[in-house]
Order: sequence, then structure tokens, then C-alpha cells
Amino acid sequence: MSSERRLDEGGASPPLPQDEFAETSLVAELEPSADGGKRALLYPADRSGHEIATQWVSVPADALLDLDAVR
Repeated sequence: MSSERRLDEGGASPPLPQDEFAETSLVAELEPSADGGKRALLYPADRSGHEIATQWVSVPADALLDLDAVR
């Protein structure tokens, strides 16, 4: 048995099997984006102010999905 992961025809590897998922939640704050739309700033709720400044990510607001909708 090989430990190699095969790539599909598009060059992407299949997802790794995962039976358990982290229950970590992120705070999402909506704000205007430069293109006139909205963006969401996401960061861990359990971090202090100076940690949040270095541990956040921004995504277009329409890219967010309800967690219950994708389980």
C-alpha cells in the first residue's frame, strides 16, 4: 500500500478524510469595502486587542456561508 496521494485530472488532490471538525468560531464584523460592497473581518473571539491586530482575515461578505447550511 502506498502513502502517495493521487491527483485528479485537474491536478488537485482529494480532500483528506476527517471525522472530527474543530468547533472554533470566529467573530465576523461587516464593513464597507473599497469596491463599494461589503467585506467581513474575521478573527478569534478569545484573543486580546493586540493579538487580533495580527490574527485576522478579510473576505468578501458574500463569500460567507452559514455553518449549518454546509454540514
